[in-house]
Amino acid sequence: GNLLLSKIAPVAVAFIEQPGDRRHSHVATLDLCVGGRRLRVAVCSTHLTAFPWLMEGRRRTQLAHVTSAMKAAAFDVACVMGDFNFHREAENASIPDGWAELPAVVSLGATWDYARNAMLPHYLPLRNIYNGLGLGERFGWPGPMRLDRVLVCCAAGGCACDPGAARIFADQPVHERARGRPPLPQTGRELSEAHRSLPWEEYLHPSDHFGISFELVLGRV
Repeated sequence: GNLLLSKIAPVAVAFIEQPGDRRHSHVATLDLCVGGRRLRVAVCSTHLTAFPWLMEGRRRTQLAHVTSAMKAAAFDVACVMGDFNFHREAENASIPDGWAELPAVVSLGATWDYARNAMLPHYLPLRNIYNGLGLGERFGWPGPMRLDRVLVCCAAGGCACDPGAARIFADQPVHERARGRPPLPQTGRELSEAHRSLPWEEYLHPSDHFGISFELVLGRV
């Protein structure tokens, strides 16, 4: 599910149904005053359908639907963020005209990384698309990946995110016992023996994804 938290009370909250999986993207509308100008700002949390290759067309359709609905509402500034499940950088072609990623967020790199998240070997089945259905990493889907994205569309002046105002968070294990411990291999006897049987203190992360924190500066030309 999606969750939106705000220190500023929204003037409206809407739900956009995504085609193909009946999930809903949540949209909060904020009335802000920036430099003496009143701006109508929309913030959307979305979660597009997962799986590489086969679902790329569905993700393209879902993203087009969400962004079109937000543009139709004539916001001054709109932001769509969440788990886009873009398994290839080539899926950037699915980003609609008029929308753009924030360079500062792009430069953060991967938010899903088998080598850095010791929870993934436990979270995933023993045979999965990332380890080549158990045949080995070279037969599987390559990682790491930028599954999580932030898109902005600014009709009122410019908007920007300074490089120092974006960072990755929730990329460390929950317990200190797991710090510095390498993840299990993607295949083999060691994985089979330890899969979903190690104490949580030795692998648990806050999520299979890392989080993104950023500051969006409005009204910048």
